[in-house]
Amino acid sequence: MTPVYKIENFKFRYPHSNMAISIAGTLHINYGDIVLLQGDSGSGKSSLLLALKGIIPNLINGSLSGTILFHKQNLFELEDTSCIGYLGQNPHNQLICDTVYQELAFGLENQGIPSLIIQQKIEEYSARFKITHFLQREVRNLSGGEKQKINLLAILIMEPEVLLLDEPTAFLDPESATEIISIIHGHTQQKTVIIIEHNIHYLKNFVNRVIIIDKHGQTNEYNPASIDFSPISDTQPCKSIINAYSTPVLSINNMSFTYKGMNSQTPLLNNINLDVYHRQIVGIIGKNGSGKSSLLKLISKIIPCKSCIYYKQQDIHDIKAGSYWREISLLWQNPENHFLYHNVGHELNNDVALMQQFALEESATQNPYCLSEGQKRRLSLAISIKPDI
Repeated sequence: MTPVYKIENFKFRYPHSNMAISIAGTLHINYGDIVLLQGDSGSGKSSLLLALKGIIPNLINGSLSGTILFHKQNLFELEDTSCIGYLGQNPHNQLICDTVYQELAFGLENQGIPSLIIQQKIEEYSARFKITHFLQREVRNLSGGEKQKINLLAILIMEPEVLLLDEPTAFLDPESATEIISIIHGHTQQKTVIIIEHNIHYLKNFVNRVIIIDKHGQTNEYNPASIDFSPISDTQPCKSIINAYSTPVLSINNMSFTYKGMNSQTPLLNNINLDVYHRQIVGIIGKNGSGKSSLLKLISKIIPCKSCIYYKQQDIHDIKAGSYWREISLLWQNPENHFLYHNVGHELNNDVALMQQFALEESATQNPYCLSEGQKRRLSLAISIKPDI
C-alpha cells in the first residue's frame, strides 16, 4: 500500500505545560485507510491529529523531535495543507464567519473557486445535510450540535484528500450522529480518514484499522473484528422512589420561550411542564436545536424568566443569583466556559480529594487551557458538582 503518512519517533511537548505526546517507533497510515484512533485522556490522540494537519508545530509551538512525512515530504515544511481536512473536538472554536453560508463559502473562496460554483456546491451540500433552512442564520446562535455539523460540512465541501476527525459525534443527537457518519462514509472513497471517537458503535463496519496509543506513547494495532463496537449500556437502571406526598424541589409550569429575532409563531420551547424531585436523575433528550441547552439555561437563571420556574416552591426570579447558584449549577457544553484561574488547583480550591476523584492531581499546577479536551471536561465537571442540582 502507498503510505500517506510516515510518523517516526515523533515527540512534542507543549510550552509551559506537562502535556506531551510521544509516538515511539514508526507508524504508517496508508492510502485509503480508515483508522479509529483510541487511548486514554491525555495520551496524545488530539495532539497527533493537530500534528498530522501541521497545526503542530506551525501554529502551536513547542519542543519537537522526530518526523512526520506526508507523501514523502516533511509535513512541517509544507506551505499548503488544504488537502488535509481537520475537525476539532470543540465546535465553538472552529467557526470564523458570521453566517452559515459564509462559513461554508470561506474555504472554497480561499481555493479561488468561482462564486457560481461555490453557490452550487453550497446548495448541493446543504440539501444533503438538510440544513438549507438555516443557511442565513448566525453561527453564534446555533446549538453545539448544529455548529459541529456546519464545521464538518465546511470541511467536506472542500473535498480534501485526508480527513482528520476528532470526536465528530460528540455534540450530536443519535439521529444526527448516524446521519453524519453516513455522510462521512459516503465521502471516504479514495480518501484517508483518521477518527478519534468514543461512541465507536457508530463506526462498526466502517473502519479497517484500530490503533490505540498508551500513556507511554506506544502504539498497538488491533483487527477491527476483535473490537466490541456495541454501545455501552447500563443494565441496572436508576431507580427513583417518589413519595406520593412529597414536594418537587424544582417545578416548571407552562413555560414557553423564544429567542429575540426568532419566529414568535413557532417558539423554541412551548408549554413546558416538569416536576423534579429530590434525588431524581432526569434525562432531557431531543434533536440538535430543539432547545435542550436553552432549557437548562432558563432553569439556572442564565436566561431570565418570571413566574414559570420554581425552586423549593419559590419563583427563581425572586431568588438572588448568588444564593441560587450555591444551590444549582450548570455544566456548560464548552468546558472552557468554567475556567477562571491560572491553574487547576486554584479552580478546585486545592481540594486534593476532589482532584484525585477526577484524576487531576498530576495536573494541579497546570493551566486549565493547556489540558487535553478530556481533562478539561473532567475539570469542568469537578468545578460544577458541589451544588444540590
